Amino acid sequence: MDFQFLKGTKILVTGGAGLLGTALVRRLVGLGAEVEASCFSRPPHPALAAHYRRYDFNNYQDCLDATAGKDIAIVCAVQASGVQGVRTSPAATLMPNLAIHAGLFEAMSANQVKKAVWVSSSTVYQEANYPIREEELDLNLPVFELYAGIGWVYRYLEKLAEFYHQKLGLNIGVIRTSNIYGPYDRFDAAKSHVIPALIRRALAGETPFTVWGGPETVRDFIYVDDLVEGVLRQLAVDCHADPINVSNGTPVTIKELAEVVTDCCGHPGPLDFDRSKPSAVPYRVLDNSKCHRLLGAFPRTSLREGIQRTIEWYRSPLARD
Repeated sequence: MDFQFLKGTKILVTGGAGLLGTALVRRLVGLGAEVEASCFSRPPHPALAAHYRRYDFNNYQDCLDATAGKDIAIVCAVQASGVQGVRTSPAATLMPNLAIHAGLFEAMSANQVKKAVWVSSSTVYQEANYPIREEELDLNLPVFELYAGIGWVYRYLEKLAEFYHQKLGLNIGVIRTSNIYGPYDRFDAAKSHVIPALIRRALAGETPFTVWGGPETVRDFIYVDDLVEGVLRQLAVDCHADPINVSNGTPVTIKELAEVVTDCCGHPGPLDFDRSKPSAVPYRVLDNSKCHRLLGAFPRTSLREGIQRTIEWYRSPLARD
């Protein structure tokens, strides 16, 4: 798809120093957009630092300052933690995410940002053992128990986005996504998610190679550049706060994932699965039919190719600059 309409456009990327934010900034700068990205606790990559400014979106004035004069805003600022973090401190991310997103929605409306995209989460969904569609979200059913806090926060925020669109005219797209991975992810032991954690441990030659949870757990992993493509395609069409799934859409068991990672890293195995360790929802895959219908079909990066690209980045000087 041709994204030339973004050239010269003033765009804010919140959460710009994270995995998705960094990939968005790189793509948008390459398209000739006038990009300002936010950073807070995590510094931006030095090669992109000129496009960044530090904001604290728990402070509403910072929300106003960041969105002022912007044509487009892409909201991917988030306070997140892995499975262990949620188990240990289940409420730690709730207030920050409510404050950050409510403040940004209000500020985008007040500053008359022409179009926005917010990246929501698949944690809004109830348990389902099949690829779930957007309209199958049932607010009468609970989210998976691990996401009892953050899942309901995202459910509320999706309704808040809908309110700002219907009552105040904010043109905002809502994208529900699955597990994101790729270059510029977090690889530190404290905050890394499953793919960077497995890569780091496999490259370190960890033996025995223990994987948390059961091998039959099913996930839907999307390579970060594929999600960027989905976000930009959402900007190219009307935004009515109508959620759209953007994921890979391919079920992958944790056993299959671990086998791909260890193979790509040259780790001999064998794999040991520890069911006593914390794990999340047993099955989570998103149906992408609506995405293909409204945003157009586009290819997804295979798991093996995405893992290989991520490993190459992690081994390169770019990961340490």
